Amino acid sequence: MSVSGRRLPRIAGAGLLLASALAGCAAQVPDEVNAQWTLLDPAGVNASSTSLELGVMRLACSSGVTGDVAATQVEVSNDQITIGIVVEPLEGDAHTCQGNETAPYTLELQEPVGDRSLIDASCLEGAGQKADSCSDGGIRWSPPAKHS
Repeated sequence: MSVSGRRLPRIAGAGLLLASALAGCAAQVPDEVNAQWTLLDPAGVNASSTSLELGVMRLACSSGVTGDVAATQVEVSNDQITIGIVVEPLEGDAHTCQGNETAPYTLELQEPVGDRSLIDASCLEGAGQKADSCSDGGIRWSPPAKHS
């Protein structure tokens, strides 16, 4: 067997180890919506808005800490923009439930809001559905009514 023939399994093994390590890091960021949001300035939103100032709050008990936004999920349709927020995982196991801080976060949209309602995805599935803030189906902003 040649020297290069003996190196190939080592190189393949090292590549597999690196891929496993990177996959492990990626797996630490949750992809499930785990926070609710509100608009910090609803009056500042209009049809041409592409930047939204949000107040984000973790759904689960976390000793008052919301943490940083790890990911956003934005689904755009003709009549609504559904926004889901994922905050970073918690450290430790035991957390108190005194309520969590509201953390500011700026969300940049790929296109203007237009005549679409803004919906909090946490109200559509999971733990947030039962929250008082979801009694309206998670609508956080609706375009002004058009006059006929």
